[in-house]
Amino acid sequence: MKNKKTFDVQVFKQYVNEQLTRTDNYATEGFKSGLCVALEEILHSTGNYNGYNDLYWLEEGCKKWWDDGQTEVWDEKKVYIYGTSNSKYGGCKYARRYY
Repeated sequence: MKNKKTFDVQVFKQYVNEQLTRTDNYATEGFKSGLCVALEEILHSTGNYNGYNDLYWLEEGCKKWWDDGQTEVWDEKKVYIYGTSNSKYGGCKYARRYY
Protein backbone atom coordinates (compact mmCIF):
# COMPACT_ATOMS: atom_id res chain seq x y z
CA MET A 1 0.00 0.00 0.00
CA LYS A 2 1.33 3.43 -0.95
CA ASN A 3 1.58 6.19 1.59
CA LYS A 4 -0.62 9.22 1.02
CA LYS A 5 1.15 12.40 0.04
CA THR A 6 -0.21 15.84 0.70
CA PHE A 7 0.69 19.28 -0.52
CA ASP A 8 -0.19 22.85 0.38
CA VAL A 9 -3.20 23.96 -1.69
CA GLN A 10 -2.39 27.64 -1.13
CA VAL A 11 1.14 27.20 -2.45
CA PHE A 12 -0.24 25.49 -5.57
CA LYS A 13 -2.80 28.28 -6.03
CA GLN A 14 -0.03 30.89 -5.78
CA TYR A 15 2.02 28.97 -8.36
CA VAL A 16 -0.92 28.77 -10.77
CA ASN A 17 -1.73 32.46 -10.29
CA GLU A 18 1.88 33.30 -11.23
CA GLN A 19 1.67 31.10 -14.33
CA LEU A 20 -1.60 32.74 -15.40
CA THR A 21 0.09 36.17 -15.51
CA ARG A 22 2.66 34.95 -18.05
CA THR A 23 2.57 36.56 -21.48
CA ASP A 24 5.35 34.62 -23.25
CA ASN A 25 4.73 32.43 -26.30
CA TYR A 26 4.69 29.22 -24.24
CA ALA A 27 1.89 30.43 -21.97
CA THR A 28 -0.84 29.71 -24.50
CA GLU A 29 -4.56 29.82 -23.85
CA GLY A 30 -4.57 26.00 -23.79
CA PHE A 31 -1.76 25.93 -21.22
CA LYS A 32 -3.60 28.40 -19.00
CA SER A 33 -6.91 26.57 -19.47
CA GLY A 34 -5.35 23.34 -18.22
CA LEU A 35 -3.96 25.06 -15.15
CA CYS A 36 -7.38 26.57 -14.40
CA VAL A 37 -9.14 23.20 -14.70
CA ALA A 38 -6.62 21.51 -12.38
CA LEU A 39 -6.67 24.31 -9.81
CA GLU A 40 -10.47 24.60 -9.78
CA GLU A 41 -10.81 20.83 -9.21
CA ILE A 42 -8.41 20.97 -6.27
CA LEU A 43 -10.00 24.09 -4.79
CA HIS A 44 -13.55 22.72 -5.09
CA SER A 45 -12.53 19.28 -3.76
CA THR A 46 -10.87 20.77 -0.70
CA GLY A 47 -13.51 23.43 0.01
CA ASN A 48 -11.12 26.27 -0.83
CA TYR A 49 -12.76 27.77 -3.93
CA ASN A 50 -13.30 31.52 -3.50
CA GLY A 51 -13.69 32.60 -7.11
CA TYR A 52 -11.42 34.47 -9.48
CA ASN A 53 -11.09 37.73 -11.37
CA ASP A 54 -9.83 38.35 -14.88
CA LEU A 55 -6.48 40.13 -14.82
CA TYR A 56 -7.17 42.52 -17.69
CA TRP A 57 -10.45 43.54 -16.02
CA LEU A 58 -8.66 44.19 -12.72
CA GLU A 59 -5.79 46.14 -14.23
CA GLU A 60 -7.44 48.17 -17.00
CA GLY A 61 -10.76 46.93 -18.27
CA CYS A 62 -13.03 47.92 -15.39
CA LYS A 63 -11.91 51.54 -15.47
CA LYS A 64 -12.28 51.68 -19.27
CA TRP A 65 -15.72 50.07 -19.03
CA TRP A 66 -16.89 52.72 -16.57
CA ASP A 67 -15.31 55.53 -18.59
CA ASP A 68 -16.94 54.27 -21.80
CA GLY A 69 -20.45 53.93 -20.36
CA GLN A 70 -20.82 50.38 -18.92
CA THR A 71 -22.13 48.41 -21.89
CA GLU A 72 -23.94 45.17 -21.02
CA VAL A 73 -23.77 43.76 -24.56
CA TRP A 74 -21.56 40.68 -24.13
CA ASP A 75 -19.66 41.00 -27.42
CA GLU A 76 -18.69 44.55 -26.42
CA LYS A 77 -18.15 43.88 -22.70
CA LYS A 78 -15.82 40.89 -23.14
CA VAL A 79 -13.22 43.26 -24.65
CA TYR A 80 -13.18 45.07 -21.29
CA ILE A 81 -12.89 41.77 -19.39
CA TYR A 82 -10.26 39.95 -21.48
CA GLY A 83 -8.71 42.74 -23.53
CA THR A 84 -7.86 42.31 -27.20
CA SER A 85 -5.15 40.34 -28.96
CA ASN A 86 -3.03 43.51 -28.80
CA SER A 87 -3.45 44.03 -25.04
CA LYS A 88 -1.10 42.81 -22.29
CA TYR A 89 -2.75 39.39 -21.87
CA GLY A 90 -3.61 38.98 -25.54
CA GLY A 91 -7.34 38.69 -24.94
CA CYS A 92 -6.84 35.36 -23.13
CA LYS A 93 -9.89 34.41 -21.10
CA TYR A 94 -7.71 32.36 -18.75
CA ALA A 95 -5.50 35.23 -17.60
CA ARG A 96 -6.98 35.11 -14.08
CA ARG A 97 -6.25 35.49 -10.39
CA TYR A 98 -7.82 32.93 -8.09
CA TYR A 99 -8.67 33.75 -4.48
